[in-house]
Amino acid sequence: MFRIPVLLAVAILAGLAVGAVAGEGHDRSEVAKSSAKAEHVTLQGTLECLGCDLKSQGNARAACSIYGHKHALKTEDGRYINFLENKYSEALLKGEKLHGKKLEVHGVYFANANLMDVEAYESEDNRKISWCSHCNRMDACSASK
Repeated sequence: MFRIPVLLAVAILAGLAVGAVAGEGHDRSEVAKSSAKAEHVTLQGTLECLGCDLKSQGNARAACSIYGHKHALKTEDGRYINFLENKYSEALLKGEKLHGKKLEVHGVYFANANLMDVEAYESEDNRKISWCSHCNRMDACSASK
């Protein structure tokens, strides 16, 4: 019976130690800022296969031919913005028709995850693609508008 309280105390102390190390050198306001809330944004960049692009730049061990291409928005400053995987981002993630094209993507950006929940996007040919309730897919249809 003596072991359970000792193990519990050790677990609590270990958790406190991890929390202290994680917060070391930062005040609580800095930590709160780093996990910023989601915000609606419009981002511009080029749709690139993340694995292939990293492979060509730094010898990343991407195996897109085996696992498939996963596209991300590469901004002018070289950052990659990933897309939340759902029916709204499917065409962007696959990149079949949009690979290498300049895009303007609208959605909710989660800074702490570097992830965008896509609401709409516009390609260089100025076609705005958004969810169409009439067609039940992402397209340029204006039937529901």
